[in-house]
Amino acid sequence: MTDSRFPVANPTASFWLTQPHALASYRSSETTPEECDIAIIGTGLAGVSTAYHILSNHKGSEPKIVLFDARQACSGATGRNGGHIKVLMPTIKKYHEKFGSDAAQQLFDFVHSQMAAIKSAQETEGIDCDLFLTRSFDCYYDPVQASEIKAFLEEQREAGAKWTQEVQWLEGPMLDKASGMKGLVAAVSVPALTLWPYKFVTALLERVVEMGAFLYTETPVEEISKPGDDGLVTLTTPRGVTKAKKIVYATNAYTSAVLPQYQSSIIPFRGQNSILVPLAKAHQSQNLTYTRNLFHTPGNADYLVPRPDGNIILGGGGGAYRKDEQDRNPQWFDSVDDATLIDPGVKKHFDGVMARCFRGWEDCEATAAMTWSGIMGATPDGIPHVGQVPDTDNQWILAGFNGGGMALIFTTARGVADMVCNGTSFEDAGIPEMFKTTAERLNVKFE
Repeated sequence: MTDSRFPVANPTASFWLTQPHALASYRSSETTPEECDIAIIGTGLAGVSTAYHILSNHKGSEPKIVLFDARQACSGATGRNGGHIKVLMPTIKKYHEKFGSDAAQQLFDFVHSQMAAIKSAQETEGIDCDLFLTRSFDCYYDPVQASEIKAFLEEQREAGAKWTQEVQWLEGPMLDKASGMKGLVAAVSVPALTLWPYKFVTALLERVVEMGAFLYTETPVEEISKPGDDGLVTLTTPRGVTKAKKIVYATNAYTSAVLPQYQSSIIPFRGQNSILVPLAKAHQSQNLTYTRNLFHTPGNADYLVPRPDGNIILGGGGGAYRKDEQDRNPQWFDSVDDATLIDPGVKKHFDGVMARCFRGWEDCEATAAMTWSGIMGATPDGIPHVGQVPDTDNQWILAGFNGGGMALIFTTARGVADMVCNGTSFEDAGIPEMFKTTAERLNVKFE
């Protein structure tokens, strides 16, 4: 495990953070409040969404909420990711194999509801965050993987799986023209949503503060005590000590810094992202409005998200620092260091993707104008930990999203808010049952 489990100082500069929000370094007061009803640790999508759902839907007097972040608001994974929501066919297949057909359908429906819920919040709050409903391609270059995905999809169609109605398989001589790409074996088209995640979350954060929440950025929670005789939990920070009736851990990769029992259950891992800025003469493919996941091999995939300004978000590059899916070397695995990049080979890979993979982009010099790293949370079973922290009465968690948090968090946070405020059971909170954090899951380790 890593020696330091807390966010590092001076993280790499992310494109999403180039327009800082007024609340980026905001603190509601010089010292933290002595007491609060609900403490939320983390101001990314998970923490802010939980606060938003609590305050938007709470009946009666509003609870006193305090949000803490070790760095600037929304400066972690939410401010560093790809900015798109979709469900991947390999993920659906994995859920089906591990949990059954009902779980696969539940996951697909849950991700689909995520898009609707985020779009609804964006419209309700009037948030300018470049949100678009679109489609996305899973792009397969490996014939074995493509064959396996095709067989699974056909099997599920024949079995009557409802989710297959939203999915289209593409192959054959017209594939390159249909996809705007070169050298694909096959592709799958699925629904997707894109947005500027930092703008969405910080706009919600602004609304949360307007509704009465207290915000303390650059205020790491260094220690959390066990509940005292009064049932309150004490949070110690450099800006004061706060006693909370309830705590929500929206800490993702950094969870073990404040919940040591998760040290082997949520491991930090590092990814790298970039923004490509093509030359003005770029001949853009007619289908470049679609997002893409490029599966070069089963264990090496990029994600690509076209921007409305003509630039392109491109992340991944695992082939530059990983041999295969089982390669958990320290360049990327069990690392919280987003102050440095993973490997020089990642940018080199990014610089060549458009010319190598897209029709008409050979001479457009679509290279990375910025590249940055970010820290995500991996779990041994590939499933997030959500719900009441085992052996506690007043503490909840939503963390360990394995790099797919944008597709899961917003409605998960709504369910957690319901549990925190209304005492709703996990089973009645509208969250996929396999996400539930349990003592048994805490005993599962990475092999």
